[in-house]
Order: sequence, then structure tokens, then C-alpha cells
Amino acid sequence: MVKKEYHIENLHCASCSTKIANEIGTLSGVHSVNLDYINKRLTIESISESALERLNQIADKIEPGVTIHSKEDVESIRPAPRIERKWILIGAGLLIFAMASLFSMNPVLRMLLIITAYIIVSNKVLLSALRKMTSLRFMDEHFLMMIASIGAMILGEYSEAIAVMVLYEIGQTLEAYSVNRSRKAIQRSVSYKIETVHIKNGAVIEDIPIARVAVGQVIQVYPGERIPLDGEIVKGESAVDTSSMTGESEPMFVGISSSVCAGYLNGSGLIELKVVHAEADSAISRIMTLIDSATLQKSKTELFITQFARYYTPIVVFLAVAIFVIPILLGGSASVWFSRSLIFLIVSCPCALVISIPLSYYIGIGLAAKKGIIFKGSSFLDALRKVKTMVFDKTGTLTTGKLEIEAINPVTEEYRDALLHAAFICEHASSHPIAVAIKSHLSFPMDTGLIESYHEYPGKGIEVHYSGTRMLSGSSGFLRDYGITVSAQFIDKGQLHIAVNDTYYGCISLEDEVRSGLIDAFDRLRQMGVSHLSMLSGDKQMKAHKVADALALDAYKSDLLPEHKLTALQSIMTQHLRPVAYIGDGLNDAPVLTISDIGIAMGEIGNQASIETADIVLLNDKPEQLANAYSISKATHRIVIQNIVLALGIKVLVMILGVAGWGNLWEAVIADVGVTILAVFNAMRLSRL
Repeated sequence: MVKKEYHIENLHCASCSTKIANEIGTLSGVHSVNLDYINKRLTIESISESALERLNQIADKIEPGVTIHSKEDVESIRPAPRIERKWILIGAGLLIFAMASLFSMNPVLRMLLIITAYIIVSNKVLLSALRKMTSLRFMDEHFLMMIASIGAMILGEYSEAIAVMVLYEIGQTLEAYSVNRSRKAIQRSVSYKIETVHIKNGAVIEDIPIARVAVGQVIQVYPGERIPLDGEIVKGESAVDTSSMTGESEPMFVGISSSVCAGYLNGSGLIELKVVHAEADSAISRIMTLIDSATLQKSKTELFITQFARYYTPIVVFLAVAIFVIPILLGGSASVWFSRSLIFLIVSCPCALVISIPLSYYIGIGLAAKKGIIFKGSSFLDALRKVKTMVFDKTGTLTTGKLEIEAINPVTEEYRDALLHAAFICEHASSHPIAVAIKSHLSFPMDTGLIESYHEYPGKGIEVHYSGTRMLSGSSGFLRDYGITVSAQFIDKGQLHIAVNDTYYGCISLEDEVRSGLIDAFDRLRQMGVSHLSMLSGDKQMKAHKVADALALDAYKSDLLPEHKLTALQSIMTQHLRPVAYIGDGLNDAPVLTISDIGIAMGEIGNQASIETADIVLLNDKPEQLANAYSISKATHRIVIQNIVLALGIKVLVMILGVAGWGNLWEAVIADVGVTILAVFNAMRLSRL
């Protein structure tokens, strides 16, 4: 299966974008098609790469002038600034129409001038509508405008016929401007394009294009500059502003060996860092890729609107014909009801919905990204608001994950040093939070050459053969698997149990702090509609209960191995309303994140595994981020509903007024264009939350 991305130019018709996607979807070998009207991006998944010429034929047939380019060619496309040809033609058409009034004494010449003016002004719409008459999918806004304007010409309403077309083109331009403005505003807020980098070659500093920087090279970042690439600091220290990436307002102090990500803003210090990722693999590039691809995961509302638009126009045309025919059969005036049916046709265009609904989700995703929250699709943005049950991992999610040694409990005091030494040897190569705590608090001489074997069993423990000695470090159950009994008095005294050559030496108790701000965040979530908060933990019941009690959780489960967490979550998902969200730190929760309805990873800007697995990624570990994500999901849905009610409400009202005889073609066009622009501006309100 081949996945190919294209860029579309001169696409100004929202409903046409749906028709183009549907037509391409009928091509042989095409598996899926997604046309993002907001970003003018076409993504095709097919057995083989679709011929670009064929794609352009389809696009041009549906909307004349539309061109499709491969993504690789887009950068080389730089159209020269020019006044659009259509405005020159419209100006010429209006001038000719004005001249027609000078020949009132010559009806034939006057009519020729009027028809010429009409054809010039409406040539683009007429050409598009006529070319599509050869297919079964010709009923779109161009068809509606053609029928309405020709009908006005037949009725002798020449000024209205031409005004309809001029106002339509003005409306299309205003719609495109509004959409592009909002799209660029979102892109500016989450994208920081850096062209050159200060590279260090010995004692010489030179500026080179960022694309030429290789992993391992050392670069300098001056005070006030944005960090261009992911790296590890090798010289200097500074306070960096991470808010553009993580939403975190507090500056982060960094020094030698600190890791920093592209997009961070350097403070007052001059720093040098060794590049660890090329530009294409940097954290900000991965985030931008996620934001760009988020439009591919459409919400149910977007999918419904797409299907709705497909059948809407034929129904509207049928109703317009009925509005014209039925009153005539009952003795009404043909000219009056023909005019009213034209008003009905013009105002019925579905563009307000087709444009504003995807735009609302796009702005919602962009707003979240600006706050350090990555939704991997509008489907997840829409689904989060429905969540009533949230399940949390404990360590690293509800707690800081920074463990401290609380107590050392040897079987006898003579075992104390041997217990700590064995723990250090066993945990020296692990990245588990317990291992990190042991290594940061203990230090013993160790010759790695004496390690004969090393095996780590996730969620259980570690077995090491060191200098002829077998050492075990892990849970009491892990030691039990080796036939070593842990007495009842030690089982609950610590998480890390140690045995050497089948002899139990004792245990180490570790403690981490509950994250500050969680209670306030949980209060916000409950106020917004979340009714059940629970926790899954691998810790002993006593420690799990302590955390659950401190946070007033509704339920918790303890002593869970990784595979047991899967079963526990599945049980919760059958007992509570779906969807159910699972929130973890992304390090050891990949399987659980995968099976949950919505998987949310916290504080993992540099962790590729969590970004790949989770549906939503919170780029810092502040508890309020989860409440913020939920709030953005709710706000986006409110805007979507408002736009649906606004668009349909105003259109239905104007349709009724038109059929009742209170309106004309001018007002119908203004109402159609106006409601679309209102819906777009309403969607843009999201960006100011």
C-alpha cells in the first residue's frame, strides 16, 4: 500500500473538495482518500501511486482551474504576484453592463451587451457547471448559481442576475480569506521555522542551513534565540522558556547534560549543545507532523456533514422545483413562484457547514497544540468530551515518579551493606523509576566485566549473575518464582526485595509524592462531567490506598502486573459508560493505552513510543493539562453545534421568507455568503480561549 500526499491550488469551493475526493476514491486500486480543504492537502492511500495527470483531470473537471502538485514540488511553486484574472473579467463585465444602459433605444444591441456582460462575469461558474453536467455529480453550488442567475435573466431581472454572480465571487474570496487567515494564525502559533544554525567547527562559529546539520555536531544558541534542534547541552547554562511546546509557563533551568528540544526559547545564557536529532526527526517536527495528520482522523460530525452535503443539493433542487410547480398547478403566477424558487436555490448552498465544521476542529487542535496538548485527530478531540470515566496509572502520572528511599529493611543488620550492594548491581542498567532512585541514592564499586548474565523482567524484577553470585531484585512474587520465601513481616515493608544465592536479604521501601494540583484538576473534571476517577497500580495495597485516599478517587486496584492492568481496564470498560480514557506516563503503559477507548500520555515530549501509542499527548506533566484538554474538547463541540444551528437556522429562515415573498435574489446571496463568514468567524473564536 502506497501513501502519497499532494498539495492543491486554486480550490475555492468547499463542496467541490468533497466531490473531488469522492471521484478520486472511485479510481482502481485506491484504498482511501482524504482531502483537507482547510490546508489544501490531498492524501491518497492506494495499491500504486496514482497518476498525477489523472488526478488533475478529475479536479479540473469538478472545479476548473484547480491543480494538484506532488508535495515534493510545492516548494518550487512560487506564483508571481498578480491581480486574479477573474477580477479583471468581472470589472470588464460590469463596465459592459453599464454601457448597455446607454443603448436603451436599440433593444437588440442592449440585449447583446447584457448577455455579453453576464457571460463574462459568470464565465467561471458557468464553465464549471456545464462541464460537470456530463457526470451524475453535477448538483453543487455552481449548478445552483447557474440555474438561479439564468432564471433571473429569463425573468428580465438583468441587474440581479449579474449581481448574484458578482456577490457570489466576492463571497468566495471573503470565505477563502477568512479560512486562510485562521489557518495561518494557527500555524504561526505552533510552528517555528529556523533557517540557519550557528555551527561550531573548532574555535570557529559559522552559520549554515539547518538542513545541513548532522547528528553529533555542536551548535551554539545565543540568548533570546529559539533552540533549532534537539540536543544535549555540553557547555553553558540558561533558563529556557518551554511554553511554546509544552504550555508550561515556568522557565526550565538547564545546564551541562540537560536535554533540550527544538522550539524552546533560550533565556539569558549562551549555550552549546550536541545535536541528537536531525531537523526532520526533531520534537517540533514530530509535533507538526501530528498536527498536520490530525485532519485525517475525522470526527463523526465531520463525516456526517460530508455525507449530508452529498445528498443535500439534489434534495434542495427537488424542493425548488416543487416550490415552482405546485403553486402554478394551484393557479399561482409562474413568474412570482419561479423567482421565489430561485431565492430558495441560492440560499440553500451548504458551504457554511462544509467549511466551518472542519475549520472548528482544526482550530481546536491548533489551540490545544499551542497549550502543549496534542490531539492526533479531530475524532479524539470530539470523543474526549464524552468521557465519563478516567483511569490513571499511579507512578509517574498521579505521582511525580521521582522515588526517594524511605526505609532500608534488612533481615539482620549484618545484611544491610550486602543488601544495598546487591540492589545497586541489579538495578545499575535499568531505566525503571525504582532503578533511577537506587542509582541516585547509592554508590558502590562495581566491575561490569564481572557480569556473567543480566535479565530484566518488566513489572517483576531483575536477575543478575555477578562474579559467580546470583542476585535477584524485584517484587516478593518475583522472588517466590525462584523458590525464595518472603516472610509476612517483610512483604508490605517495601517494593524492592533482594535475594543473593537463594538467601533473602531484606527489602527497600521507596516513596514518591502525589503531584500538586491534582485535586483542583479533578474538581474541574468532575464539574465538567467526569463522574468516575480510578487508579491502576503495581504497588502494594497499602501504598496504593494512601494515594487513592489523598486524591479522593472513586476506586483503585493494586498489586497489578502489566498484563493484569489490561484485564483490569477491560473490566472497567465493561462496567462503566464508554468511552473510557486511560492516562499513563507513556513509558510502560503502551499496551493499556492501546486497548483503551482514548489513550492519553503525560509529559512525554521526547518519548517517541508514547507519541506513537497514545491518542492524546500532554507535553508536560502538569495535572491541569488534562482538565485543559477536556475543556478544549467541550468548547470545540459547543462551537460546532453553534455553527450548525447558526447555518441551518438562518438558511431555513431566509428560505421561508423567500418562499413567502419577503426577499429578493440580492438578499439571498448576501444571506448565503454572510452566514458562511459568520460561521467561520465563530469558529475563529476558539483561538482566543
